[in-house]
Amino acid sequence: MKDKKDNVIVFPKANAQIEKNINAEDIQRNMDMMKHYHIQETILNLAPIIFNQLDIAGFGLSDEEDDDVKDGAMIIESLRSYMCKYYDEYHPFQIIAENVFIPKDDEEGAFKIVEELSVELKNPNKE
Repeated sequence: MKDKKDNVIVFPKANAQIEKNINAEDIQRNMDMMKHYHIQETILNLAPIIFNQLDIAGFGLSDEEDDDVKDGAMIIESLRSYMCKYYDEYHPFQIIAENVFIPKDDEEGAFKIVEELSVELKNPNKE
């Protein structure tokens, strides 16, 4: 008859040295790095799809025009800002969005663009 101990899996004890070296700051730093990596990978996957669909619809951006490249960068950074906000991370476009769009008086939930804009893009959480 088989001994009951054969059914037991013995896991090695954790390395005490490794446990000592891990602290909350390291964990937070790694979490932040993973958030930024996730955002970057998502943008790398979405950008070609978005610009391809714009091109198919007749709104292709010219590689030769700096203004077109800047408009494309604005689209990408807007997406990055949106994703950063999801993770409670700061992006300067969050300040722009807060200051550029104001509620329309005649339509609930609708916004209009301000006519004048003067904002500082400093991170309010860093001060």
